[in-house]
Amino acid sequence: MPQNLSSYRLFFHGIVQGVGFRPFFYRLALRHGLKGFVRNDEKGVEAVVEGEERKLKNFLEALPQALPPLSRIDGMEVRQIPSHGYECFEILSSQATAEKSTAVSPDIAVCYTCLAEMRDPANRRFGHPFITCTDCGPRYSIIRTVPYDRPNTSMASFSMCDACKTEYEDPTSRRYHAQPIACPECGPTLSLLCKDDRGEWRKEEGEQGELIEKVVRRIRNGEIVAIKGLGGFHLICDATHAEAVAELRRRKRRPAKPFALMVKDLKMAEGLAQMDENERSLLLSKERPIVLLRQAFCTQSILNDSPVAPGIDRIGLMLPYTPLHHLLFEHLDVPIVATSANLSDEPIIRDGEELRKKLGNVVDGLLDHDREIVNACDDSVAQIVDGRVQWLRVARGITPLTLTFDKTVDKPILGVGANQKNTITLTFGNKIVVSPHIGDLGSLEAMEYFDRTVKTFERFYEFKPQTVVTDLHPLYESTKWAQRKTKNPLLPLMLQKVQHHYAHALAVMAEHGWREKALAIVWDGTGYGEDGTIWGGEAMIVDVYGFERIASLRPFRLLGGEKAVKEPRRVALALLFEFLELEEVLALRNPTVESFRPEEIRLLHRAWERGANVPTTSSMGRLFDGVASLMGLCQQISYEGESGLLLEAQASKDGKWTTENGELGELLVVKDGIIDWEPLLRRLIEGRLVPAAAFIQALAEIIVSLSDSHPNLPLILTGGVFQNRTLMEKVLPLLQDRELMLPEQLPPNDGGIALGQVWYALNLPVEEDR
Repeated sequence: MPQNLSSYRLFFHGIVQGVGFRPFFYRLALRHGLKGFVRNDEKGVEAVVEGEERKLKNFLEALPQALPPLSRIDGMEVRQIPSHGYECFEILSSQATAEKSTAVSPDIAVCYTCLAEMRDPANRRFGHPFITCTDCGPRYSIIRTVPYDRPNTSMASFSMCDACKTEYEDPTSRRYHAQPIACPECGPTLSLLCKDDRGEWRKEEGEQGELIEKVVRRIRNGEIVAIKGLGGFHLICDATHAEAVAELRRRKRRPAKPFALMVKDLKMAEGLAQMDENERSLLLSKERPIVLLRQAFCTQSILNDSPVAPGIDRIGLMLPYTPLHHLLFEHLDVPIVATSANLSDEPIIRDGEELRKKLGNVVDGLLDHDREIVNACDDSVAQIVDGRVQWLRVARGITPLTLTFDKTVDKPILGVGANQKNTITLTFGNKIVVSPHIGDLGSLEAMEYFDRTVKTFERFYEFKPQTVVTDLHPLYESTKWAQRKTKNPLLPLMLQKVQHHYAHALAVMAEHGWREKALAIVWDGTGYGEDGTIWGGEAMIVDVYGFERIASLRPFRLLGGEKAVKEPRRVALALLFEFLELEEVLALRNPTVESFRPEEIRLLHRAWERGANVPTTSSMGRLFDGVASLMGLCQQISYEGESGLLLEAQASKDGKWTTENGELGELLVVKDGIIDWEPLLRRLIEGRLVPAAAFIQALAEIIVSLSDSHPNLPLILTGGVFQNRTLMEKVLPLLQDRELMLPEQLPPNDGGIALGQVWYALNLPVEEDR
């Protein structure tokens, strides 16, 4: 053995599998004249490097400077070991270990290098709809378990041709161990099914390029087609074809909820929306989310007559993220509607046969392929607020999201989240893993998807929770699931419950690694309070051990309970009943009262007086509904958050309004821990103009007032109301001097609840843990 050799063993944790980490390490080791090996295991990547101490030092200094673009190192261990005398440096096969903990990589948009090859007639992958490499393509959606090796993915059923196998085994190739590697000779293939004149499905014949051209012709003709993406199917039609969009709304029974659009490139996006550099960067990012932007209204807009986002001034745009999408746009010069293929309250559909069964009456054609989607995953959604990215849904490109904890946990924990915008979160070792968006748990199919997602992550990590954490709400499906799970005598599990708004605050604390006291303002639509009422307009002093509710919205009763969530006019009427006599209400001339018949108002007032199905709430989200009704913006809604979006659109029309523009006085006041809305309501019913911008400005000023009451505490703003971009743009400049904690990697809505639940359980004192 040569003299003066040193040897180090290295362990890497994070996103280091399926992202070209081993060939990168291999090439770097050869460049520095080192010997040894590198290999995957179920915890990450293990390597041994051996050589002169000087070369090893240079290698370790260079290592973090040129990591593969999709990799992320969460932890690196370096230990000196006795020298072995390796003859070369090589990449070894994966090694099984007792513990699975390597991070699973999200699906990533196709890279520019692959796109260039796909468009090169001289390249063997010219026009290939499934081109990929270690820098891009499917990951989470095709993996069954870790380590991320081809036999553990849905690509296992495709045998590589000789040319692909040569690339796959060449450490100098960009496709070395790219598990989805494929080409026209050996990869997945497209298939096209279309309805004939009798409504019967028939298979279209043709090469892959011909099938794509046939789909494009159908889109141009105003037809609706389903196209398989990375994590599920999209329903697609020409966004400029008003009749096609209206027909899609009719068939899908989606009268007003905005449709997301996919656009060919940035130039097309700029013709549809106003955007700044941050928004352009987010559109172009490797995650390729749907980005919410302000519509560019002009007489020349190609969307002027199309009902893609009726009544609002926002539009959701995304750029193509699969090779197939790019191939479609080689024949299309118009934006397309690209909305998730699912029934209401059900998860995105990932199988062509299921799509024909459930949405066969919605689509005219179906472009499928034979690469199985193992794990469904919806599109992520984001917006830029005051120069910051705010995630509204984390899914494709972002999740699974792996965070590191600053200590090792010996009792694995599962947080099962809320009933809407559900995600799950698990923790083991020093890792916290957040699942992709699951959605609303309002159907049997949604609960099956929830259960399947839990099993997926249990399989990934051989995860067996010892504690399950859920919401206080006894009727949440996630709560009922957790109660069933923990009552099983064969599974000795501990059940913990965390109040909904406290969990919102805890989620933000988890992102920032915060455990001490903070002031949390948590505003949303619904959350079960400790007193059995519906909370949602809360200010709390929080730490990881508990919370104190220091302020909340003045409570009122919801007429008809859940029915009021769909009918803002019921919310507004209930607000009026709180401080007006019945005859005074009947005498009013405003949009809310005029939307009812007098006998309906009398009947609802009797129910309100008797307390029949009129639960008490302090929800800020419901106040938005009531104000939107009284302003005449909407009396009934067809999707969650519609009233807030309509208020935002109206506020934009109001311009740069502030309270100094008018003599309205205080619209909202805080007294003795109660945020009182009565001054606002009185001005609305007196017929005095209250611009939507004035209402939102008043909310911003209430936030500042609450913040000023505890100036020494960090301030947390979270909950679904803080998705309101106008509110955030008004309040953030007023808080420039405050220590502020906002959701950064997860949404402010219920998509972060599971993380908050886990953060509480992780930080319980040992004596309280059982």
